[in-house]
Amino acid sequence: MGQPPEVKTPAPAPTVPAELRPLLIHESAHLRWFHLEEPESPLLERLGQEFGFHELEIEDCRHQRHTAKIEEYENHIFVIGNTLHFVPETLGVWFGELAMFVGHDFLITVHVGPTRSVTERVVRVKAITKLQRPDRALYELLDSMGDRYLPVLDQIGERIDQLEDEIHQNPSPKALEEIFAVRRGLTEFRRIVGSMREMVNSLMRQRAPYYRADMAAYWRDLYDHIIRALTTIENHRELLASVLEIYLTSMANRTNEVMKVLTVWATIALPLVVLTGYFGMNFPHLPMIESPYGHLVITLAMIALTVGLLFFFRKRRIF
Repeated sequence: MGQPPEVKTPAPAPTVPAELRPLLIHESAHLRWFHLEEPESPLLERLGQEFGFHELEIEDCRHQRHTAKIEEYENHIFVIGNTLHFVPETLGVWFGELAMFVGHDFLITVHVGPTRSVTERVVRVKAITKLQRPDRALYELLDSMGDRYLPVLDQIGERIDQLEDEIHQNPSPKALEEIFAVRRGLTEFRRIVGSMREMVNSLMRQRAPYYRADMAAYWRDLYDHIIRALTTIENHRELLASVLEIYLTSMANRTNEVMKVLTVWATIALPLVVLTGYFGMNFPHLPMIESPYGHLVITLAMIALTVGLLFFFRKRRIF
């Protein structure tokens, strides 16, 4: 009789050091997920020693203001994605950073304080077994970031439409300030989303296990979402430029109306000033200077001039 086949026992999972275990938010056969919310903590160096991170990666985690990027190392890749923080009441948009170390069986995320991308997606990863892979968890995080772009852009688009209506009714300096604020926000938005596009594009050219064939459709879908966000940003910028042009045109028209009214009244006042100035001269023999009806005649003449000029301007549609 033949020998029974040898049964291979699965390799035991690496032991997590005791000081790092509080950072472990998920652990399974194929994925250990650590999350750190204090980049200045010494635990970041401890993670670097445990998993072999480069000192420049540690420095990038602690010095914020990076756009999205990806760097490949021998046993892992280092990814920075840009999270979005949005205040609907003020249309305030600012961006944070989520640093991600992705290895064969681990994922480490570093963020300043809590982030919805981690808190929301770690629940999903824990609930679905097929998501418990580093590349799938990485996709979930980046997809969570990308999903917030279009809803925010929709709200910005609605505010631009409101600004256009307000400017048609009553252009004001406050509306101009908001136009420039939204334009600055869209410029920053385009810079951030553009870097996310380049990062995802580079990630799609990575080797296994960071990019697998069964994930191709998911990454293409994420890339498509980012491209749609970029297209929407450009549409909003063009619409905002049109709103600014409408504002400048409205202000120019208002200025023209004011100048037209001032010109009309100055033209009406000019003959009256000449007339009163002429009879105000200190000469003894001016016309009607001694007539009892002189004052009445001059007053009626000024009234007639005023009415005549008003009728003339009205007939010519000057005002």
